[in-house]
Amino acid sequence: MKRVLFFVFASCLVLLSSCRNSEVRLKVTRSFDCDVLVIGGGPAGTASAISAARHGANTILAERNGVLGGTATAGLVAPFMSSTTPDGKTFLIRGLYEDLVNRMIAEGGAIHPLDAQIGSWTAYRDKGHHGLTTFDYECLKRTLEQMCTEAGVDLMYHMLFIKADTRGGKITAAYFATKDGIWKVTAKQYIDCTGDGDLAYQAGVPVVIGDGEGGIQAVSLFFTVRGVDKAKMDAHNAKCLAEGDYEGQWYMNEIKAAREKGEFPSWRNKIALFENLDGTYTVNMAQGDGVDGLDPKQVTDAEIDGRQQVHAIVKFLRKYVDGCQNVELVATAADLGVRETRRIEGVYTVTTEDAKNSVKYPDPIFCCANSMDIHKKGFVDYVARNTNEPFYVPYRALLPLKVDNLLVAGRCAAAERPVMAAIRVIPPCFAMGQAAGTAAAMAVKAGVGPKEIDSDQLVATLKADGVYLP
Repeated sequence: MKRVLFFVFASCLVLLSSCRNSEVRLKVTRSFDCDVLVIGGGPAGTASAISAARHGANTILAERNGVLGGTATAGLVAPFMSSTTPDGKTFLIRGLYEDLVNRMIAEGGAIHPLDAQIGSWTAYRDKGHHGLTTFDYECLKRTLEQMCTEAGVDLMYHMLFIKADTRGGKITAAYFATKDGIWKVTAKQYIDCTGDGDLAYQAGVPVVIGDGEGGIQAVSLFFTVRGVDKAKMDAHNAKCLAEGDYEGQWYMNEIKAAREKGEFPSWRNKIALFENLDGTYTVNMAQGDGVDGLDPKQVTDAEIDGRQQVHAIVKFLRKYVDGCQNVELVATAADLGVRETRRIEGVYTVTTEDAKNSVKYPDPIFCCANSMDIHKKGFVDYVARNTNEPFYVPYRALLPLKVDNLLVAGRCAAAERPVMAAIRVIPPCFAMGQAAGTAAAMAVKAGVGPKEIDSDQLVATLKADGVYLP
């Protein structure tokens, strides 16, 4: 018995020593304070930070990478998906997003969504591909940084969020791993734009993952190529359209033949090449199924497998696709394209029926007409709508349960899975970010939480800032 007690005592000493060492390693080396802290510098986070700062809030934007834009830059996701009505004739997602697009156009770094005709800019697709915004990756990085600097946002790169302190239903601090040790940021209001709901989850907000039963959308690894013969691709597409040859249009027969020979490892059934402004093409064909975007090991394996797929897909394009005989790989994305992980449970959850029927809320923050498409292995499952009218997202979908000084924006907002499949794409994320940042600044000025601000005033402010709410 004495030996057992001694062993337990010794084990406790080791554990306590380990804990003390952990405390030393986790010692906060620098602290910052602000009005609004935005975590995540993707489309939602950048829009949140710019909007909060433009409305007078002292704003810090913490981003884990060394660049803004999220999947649009580190993930090479291009072009921006639709920001118009399904016919491509009415520009719906405006406000800060329109400001960004116009700035890039002035630099020669984008094509306006109303000017993007069906063809090479849209991967020769019609359904769901009207109103895309072709952009230059470097122009986007530079323009987002310029907009943040102009607004007075304090940009902090290479900040990996790891922990939140909460007390009495409020977040009191956020902690980040850096090369300098642990940095601590305190704020009056917090905005989670991590995409995965990391801050909300750490703060105790209830969440739903994927379909709630283990199902999760497919992931993609985007890449770029050069050497595409556009004239040949255009001619092939025109011929197939004239003959009504749907399978030929997407080279589906070639993919099938290559797959049977073991020369096409992806389970995509159609080619998808989007022309860029510099003559390169962005390719969305390397896929992964059942990947948990919250599991670093699964993400690592998917990225490794994705790059192997890319190598084989480039060889397939050269051998089987007329117009791609001379393609060369330019780059693969640094970040895997993850379509869904956590979604918060919010004050209001946008339902699929809401979107199907274009329900008009008392607190709308933007409207859109993006398709509700669930990406699965080998196909995309589209959810049909009951009207051609745009559908809306209410402010309450950005307000999480249980925490009073937190907003979310982006693909972790409160929406049923099919709705999130539509609003997780980049233009709606910019729109959610603009609303969240504006609301956070209003809350700071009023000295209240985001749930207590005047939503009518928020809607009026968004409209004054160019948001389209018919």
